Amino acid sequence: MRHPAYNPARIILADPPWQFGDRLPGPKRGASKHYRTMSTLAIAALQLPPIADDALLFLWRVAAMQPDALTVVRAWGFEVKSELVWIKTGPRMGMGHYTRLDHEVCLIATRGHGITLIANHATRSVVQAPRGKHSEKPPATYEAIEQLVGSNGPKVELFARRHRPGWVCIGTALGTTLEPRR
Repeated sequence: MRHPAYNPARIILADPPWQFGDRLPGPKRGASKHYRTMSTLAIAALQLPPIADDALLFLWRVAAMQPDALTVVRAWGFEVKSELVWIKTGPRMGMGHYTRLDHEVCLIATRGHGITLIANHATRSVVQAPRGKHSEKPPATYEAIEQLVGSNGPKVELFARRHRPGWVCIGTALGTTLEPRR
């Protein structure tokens, strides 16, 4: 895909379609039954849109694939500095091999002097919000990220499912994709 013309992104949000090695029974259990997944190496090798020298990356990771998330962060030229945690509220229980997972983690990583893009150091690291559809992140997580970075931008969401005001959104659900690096 040819990326739309805009200044290099300073804020990048990504919720990659992580490919799990397990095969869960049933018609709805597991990411691959909801969307096309990608290997860690394929995610790490994506040609990203232009990114500023000083930038922040918000990368959602899954508990079973922590080293994979770090591989992607490094491949994309970032260094992990913090995290945002979404506590899933409501009656449904999460999946998991060891414990039933009722939270998700979004790594916060920097490139260059990305720390200078933090607009509100009082932003809390934990968001509590109900679950939505499979892998869908609640509005409260976007609000926390936007509170943290303020008007700093441009902002790009990779693997987006819908358009978001103030963001360049790239995702197969929107008819745009990222291609492997050449």
